[in-house]
Amino acid sequence: MLLTEWKLRLVAMALLLGMVSGQEDNEKSHSTSVAGMVELLRLEAELVENLSNYANELEQKLQTVRKFVTTMSNENKLALNQTEHYLANPLNAFSLIRRMHQDWTHWQHYMQQEVGAKQVEFLKEKRLLLPTSTDLDEAAASIYRIHATYDIKVSDMATGLLNDKQYAASLNALDSYAIGKYLYDQQIFGYASQWIFQAIDWLTATKHKLPLPLAVDKSEVFQLYAEALIQMNRFDDALKVFDTAITWKPDNVKLLLRKSEVETLIRTQPNAKPKAQPVGAYERGCRGQFPVKSQLYCVYNSTNSPFLRLAPLKMELVGLDPYMVLYHDVISDSEISELQSLAVPSLKRATVFQQQTGRNAVVKTRTSKVTWLPDIFNSLTQRLNRRVTDMTGFNVMGSEMLQVMNYGLGGHYDKHFDYFNSSISTNLTKLNGDRIATVLFYLTEVEQGGATVFPNIEKAVFPTKGAAIIWYNLKHDGEGDRRTLHAACPVIVGSKWVCNKWIRERQQLFRRPCLRTL
Repeated sequence: MLLTEWKLRLVAMALLLGMVSGQEDNEKSHSTSVAGMVELLRLEAELVENLSNYANELEQKLQTVRKFVTTMSNENKLALNQTEHYLANPLNAFSLIRRMHQDWTHWQHYMQQEVGAKQVEFLKEKRLLLPTSTDLDEAAASIYRIHATYDIKVSDMATGLLNDKQYAASLNALDSYAIGKYLYDQQIFGYASQWIFQAIDWLTATKHKLPLPLAVDKSEVFQLYAEALIQMNRFDDALKVFDTAITWKPDNVKLLLRKSEVETLIRTQPNAKPKAQPVGAYERGCRGQFPVKSQLYCVYNSTNSPFLRLAPLKMELVGLDPYMVLYHDVISDSEISELQSLAVPSLKRATVFQQQTGRNAVVKTRTSKVTWLPDIFNSLTQRLNRRVTDMTGFNVMGSEMLQVMNYGLGGHYDKHFDYFNSSISTNLTKLNGDRIATVLFYLTEVEQGGATVFPNIEKAVFPTKGAAIIWYNLKHDGEGDRRTLHAACPVIVGSKWVCNKWIRERQQLFRRPCLRTL
């Protein structure tokens, strides 16, 4: 290969890496990676300790005040019980005048002194590290994504029952209300009403009473619930909710006016039941409801490379058209640990290439954090690339770097193709060709959720630690195969780590086998 071509390849890969990592560094995107949320737990531990120190200062001041109150109360009661006798003594009289002139002035200053100024300042400094409103919205969207994709009841989610498995975790009234308010703002009124109702259920239960600084106005929650019901044409139910809210605030003009408007709606408009959302192939695949096809088989692959003759790999044939195989036990625990260690310090929010702008951008349809590892980064990356060659029979020269990815809260990647549109080719695509194949290593088990689904051909692969799935993205004529539409289902419980390798077509001219149609 000419030196000039090598330089062009290196420049192209550098440009790719630049596009991927070009997002703003100040956006943490906390919820998009489990690994990224670890630092939040550490920060919370610091804040809890800081609040404990604040409580200690408050308690110390309270003890000082109570001690003085006890002493002075006893002295004052003694004086009031024998007023003339008490005041007739010059020592008592002088002490009274001095106390009233000096001590109460000192107490005024003491009462005005700020308690915990150091702790307050600490909290102000740490606010820059706390999740933003964007983070909260993304977290709420993630809970909604899990709820909607897997059809889990809100009451079950709030009490830690996820897909019939009970966890020692739950959401309180503030959590439920925040999710409901987000969904209401997004005009997803059916789901919003369910979460707001759950918040009401918590707020009306004595055992779930919130501490004073965190308490919310119940009438405000009820009104939002009623507004969501109105948007769903459930006017009678909304009227009942307004009646309840008015019992707490009978003079609230806004509530009374809104109640009157709902009464008008009941008289002038018929109730219409909300439409049920259809369940698509994507949701069925995520839920494990695709039909099981048993005509495929498993073999030891010893033919793709000379090395496999000595150490064949366990290969499961998933599909022939499009070609799709699943390798088992192809990456060791030690290799996985090293990959994760390499990735964690440089994980950044995953982006998607936008053909209209020619740049990568953060999108709601992909929630995870990634990092890229050059092929010659170290002995591990070189070894994994050789393994990719052994598994696929392809030449990885000129292909994209290894991409290590960690999914966070409800982490997913919505339906997409891995290949590019050849009619709008970038310089990198023109140089190295389109993505002929995808190799996806599963680095962790995922307790619930996180499947890779292909809705057009009704296939789903659930993560198995140490496995790798491979599929062809292009047809024999080089055009993209639309049957390879796929998605990463939301993670319900677990930390999903994967490693991608996208193989470019330019070096595969004499390597891609011609598969016979069965």
